[in-house]
Formats: sequence, C-alpha cells, structure tokens
Amino acid sequence: MNKFIVANAQECINCHVCEVACAVAHHHEQWPEKTAFYPRIRVLTQQGKSVALTCRHCNDAPCVTSCPVAALTLTQDAVKLDEALCIGCKNCVLACPFGAIEMVAPEGEENALAQKCDLCADSAAGQPACVAGCPTQALTLMDGAGLRALRQQRQRATASGRYDAGRTPLRSARLLARAARKGATKVPAEARKTHFGEIYQGLDAQQAAFESERCLYCASKAWCNWTCPLHNAIPDFVRLVSEGRVQEAAELCNSSSSLPEICGRVCPQDRLCEGACTLKDRSGAVSIGNLERYITDTALEQGWRPDLSGVTPRRERVAVVGAGPAGLGCADILARHGVQVDVFDSHPEIGGLLTFGIPPFKLDKQVLSQRRDIFSAMGINFHLSCEVGRDIGFDALLAGYDAVFLGVGTYGLMHAGLEHEDAPGVVQALPFLIASTRRVMGLEDDARYPWIDVAGKNVVVLGGGDTAMDCVRTSVRRGAASVTCAYRRDEASMPGSKKEVVNAREEGVEFAFNVQPQFIERNRKGHVTGIGMVRTRMGEPGADGRRRPQIIEGSEFILAADVLIMAFGFKPHPMPWLRQHGVSFDDWGLIETGAHGISTRTSNPKVYAGGDAVHGADLVVTAMAAGRQAAREMIAQFDVAQASGG
Repeated sequence: MNKFIVANAQECINCHVCEVACAVAHHHEQWPEKTAFYPRIRVLTQQGKSVALTCRHCNDAPCVTSCPVAALTLTQDAVKLDEALCIGCKNCVLACPFGAIEMVAPEGEENALAQKCDLCADSAAGQPACVAGCPTQALTLMDGAGLRALRQQRQRATASGRYDAGRTPLRSARLLARAARKGATKVPAEARKTHFGEIYQGLDAQQAAFESERCLYCASKAWCNWTCPLHNAIPDFVRLVSEGRVQEAAELCNSSSSLPEICGRVCPQDRLCEGACTLKDRSGAVSIGNLERYITDTALEQGWRPDLSGVTPRRERVAVVGAGPAGLGCADILARHGVQVDVFDSHPEIGGLLTFGIPPFKLDKQVLSQRRDIFSAMGINFHLSCEVGRDIGFDALLAGYDAVFLGVGTYGLMHAGLEHEDAPGVVQALPFLIASTRRVMGLEDDARYPWIDVAGKNVVVLGGGDTAMDCVRTSVRRGAASVTCAYRRDEASMPGSKKEVVNAREEGVEFAFNVQPQFIERNRKGHVTGIGMVRTRMGEPGADGRRRPQIIEGSEFILAADVLIMAFGFKPHPMPWLRQHGVSFDDWGLIETGAHGISTRTSNPKVYAGGDAVHGADLVVTAMAAGRQAAREMIAQFDVAQASGG
C-alpha cells in the first residue's frame, strides 16, 4: 500500500508551518524568493476551520494513468513525479480528484510543469518536512500498518461503546491556551498630541516576558518570519527573550536586520509578521514589533555592540549613495565582511526618509543618531550634507571605488492633476513633513523644504496611506484648528497601517471617505479656500484586485481648507548624473537591475542599486532587504574577481 499524509482537521491551527517547511525543504533548506514559494501542501480555511491538503498517493492513481509520457509512476510505495519528463500537458491536474497537483514555472523558466508532494523522498530526516514540523502533530505519515492500527482502535471503541476511550485532549487546544495580548502602553491622545515624543512606551522586562511567553513557537521557520521581508528569526528571538537571554536575542536580531530597533517602531507589523501570527484572531498576535524594539534598546543600554573583531579586512572599497534603509543595509553587510565603505547623503543625518519623512512621534530621531554611532564604530564612513552630482561627481565615485551602490530612494512628488495645485496654501506631503521634522531636530530651515505654519488653520490632507496619516497627525501637533483626511475609497481599502488610522482618530482627525477631488477653490488673491469634492461608491475590482471608486452624480460639495496637503506617495526623482554613466531606467523612471543575471546589478557592471529607486516606494524593511542583497552580490563578484586574479 502506498504511503500518504493524513491531516487531522481537529488539530490544525492554521499556522501554515507545513507550507513553510515544505517550501524550505525543497529549496535546499533556505528561504525561497517570494515568487518561488510553491509548497506541495496547502492549508485551506473555510468557516473558521482549517485543514492541510496534499497528494494522497492513490494506489490506483488517475494522475499516473493520465500522463502521456510516464512522468508520473508508482514507485517505492508512492506516486513519483519525474519533472525532467514532464511536458506540462496538465492532464494530471485535471485527473487528480483532490486538487493536489499544480502547475509551477521553475525559477528562471517560463513554461510551467507539474508539481506534487514527493514525501520528501530525498530528506535526511526520514520523514516529510511538513509532518516533522507540525506543532500539533496534525499531520501523520500513514501506511498499511498505520491504517490497520487505526481500524482496530475504532473497532474496539465501537465494541465497547466508549468512543472516547484512549483519546487524549487536543494538542491544539492546549497549545492555543494563551493569555490575551497586552502590547505596549500608549500615551493618551490628549497628552501626546501636544508634543512630538514617541507615543508608544517601550516594554519593560516584565511586559516583555509576558508577551514572549505567549508565543506558540510554531516552528523556527514559521509563517511570521516567512512574511517578514528580512526573514527575521522571530520565533527564536522571542524564545530567547522568554529565557532572559536578551543580548543573544540582540545578536540574532542584528544578524538579519540592520535596523532592528527602528523596524520594531515603524514596520507595519499588522500587515506583516503580526498579521501572520497564529494567535492573531484568537487571543491577539504576539507583540513582535515591541519585542524587537525591547531587545535592541535593552541590549544597547547594557553595553552590547556588534563585534567585528574577527572580521578580516578586504582590499575592496564601495561607495554607497544614500543613507536610507537600502544604503544602510548594504553598508552593514559590507562592513561585516571587511569591505571599506563610504556612505554619501545630502541630509545632515543618516536615515533618509526614516529620519526626515517619518515624524518623531513614530520614531525618536535619537535612535538614528545612536545607530549612526554604531555603524561608525563598525568602520563605516559617513559623508553627510554631501549631495552626489552637486558636491561630488558620480564619475569620481566610479573612479575611486570598486563598486557603487545606489540607495537613493524616491523623492519625486505625486500630483492630483488638478488646476491650481501651485496655489498658495497647497503643499506637498514630503516637504511639509521634512520641514516640521527639521524644526523638531533643531536644524535650520531649508529652502528646499519651506516651513508651513498650520496653527489655527483648517487642514485637509488628500490620500489614505501612511504618509497621509503622518501629515494629519503632524498638523494636529502643529496646532491646526481642524484636520480632515479625504480619501477616494472606503476605509477598508486604505493602504496604510490600520493602527495609524486608529491613532489619528484618537487625536481628533476627521475622515471623509469615498470622496474624490475635482477642483481647488481659491479666493480673489489666489489662496486656497477649499477643495471641490464629489462622492463615490466602490465599484468592481480592477486588474490589481482593488475596487475602483465610481462617481455619484449630483453629489458635489466643497470641503473648506486653508491648507491643502497632497499625500499621494512618491515617484522617482530625476538623476541626470546617472544616465550619462550607462545606468538605464524603465519607463517609470525606476533604475533597471538584473544585468548579467545579478538581481541588483545595473546596466553599468560597477553599479548596483536597490530599494525604492528600483521597485518603487515601499516599506523600510523591503528597501533594507534589497540593500543587504546587493552587498552579498557585490562580495560574490569580488570573490570571483579575486579567484581569477583580478
């Protein structure tokens, strides 16, 4: 009889560990790329109940008989697929009664081939990865002997009339018995809206212990760290906190993240790791972000610092353009491998938009200053208030360094396409936020980011993302008489962090949903006095899956505004100094990478790029991941050159 995997739906807790274990096992025990995540087992959820589905390795398998090229065969008590023989005809997909076979394009290939469970036949562990990894033992590798034992157990129960005889309490119930989430303490709205201090208080040791002990430790490689773009070792560092081993946890955090204390504060955990926590819809997700912040903050207070004493210096030198998350991530990895790094940035402090675009009530700027000291102690040289193309030529970087990394971000401003967007009182989000942050930091005003006084004024912010929330909450703290966020879709469609919307509401921000701007109203002196709006209803989803707003005829109205802030996000900014050095751009102005099969290499073989300037405005953590990847690819190329005598 063929072996097969049996799933006990009563024990399944929807943790997805089986999917992660399978994907990792078939990727040489490494995290696959997001585009290559194709587990051979899938967790299906319906009406609050979950069960894992995979190949049943049928004795008289219809997939085998349907295959015209014998790519599927019955061997070694299982149905085996020889992918080298597969022609992608899809007969097996049509024949499988369980929907357990799917068509997948291998990495680097265009044509999709069949993929199914192979029972981890080549695994050294001796059992399928999904079975070994399941935290509730909901998955069992069954064979003929196992079926006979199960049949006899049920016969005995039937004969005795004691159907519960021999049954043990559900492991899932015991595992899920966790206290409710508490998280970090938040400063009350009436107090916090009067200053720019961080609104979330850091966890103390007792709070950190409580949160860490709530963790189920589903697996070392779990759904939470799969959804993290950096694949932080979340279950392991949380466990270390529960054991009181904070400095070891800090080592672990800093091994996969260049800015853990910052990500703990500003990452949208509700959309990433915490959104993937098995406890999310039960007792509440483990407070991963607060724990990440606690670990590094506490370890730094205790004197912990990265130890690079064992690093062997290399001869290569790299110039990093941009001290934002991408540039810092790249510089961090390079320094840890002994490469000499110089970082150039036009701002007077590191961080890029982390420092100047994110308000201080979300991220205390002293945290960036402390991280700069750490990086400097690691041997990274910073050249701040130094703009490439103005203060130093790009050709000088190409001539003086072995490689250049571009982590320049996206500073271009998005417009609404309305007439009179240049009217007095109409401002862009980024200059508004930078000007405000510079004053909080005690820096002089910069003509590039003019100061806008909103005290006593009616402020309207157009947009629904995190930048819009930053603008409305900054306006509250700057003394605006009223602050309204106007968004063309419904609240559920807002792309930003949900907790930021909650925070804004608590601080007195009004929201106008399903409204679309039509025109800017001005007084006789040309100053903005309002924004003409029309109400919308949500229509059918577009190509991106998001529902499109449809205008409601006759619903026009004017929303009064003394200051109108455009918060539609960012786009690439012009970089003419790059084009003349063979760096190509796409039609959107983003830097093109992937040259010579290297994911972060540009069309100039000496220049690498990553972050928002390559993939568009995105998260801090995705930019950092791209910078770290670029550093690894540079080092690989340096090693190749060194081996060949270059």
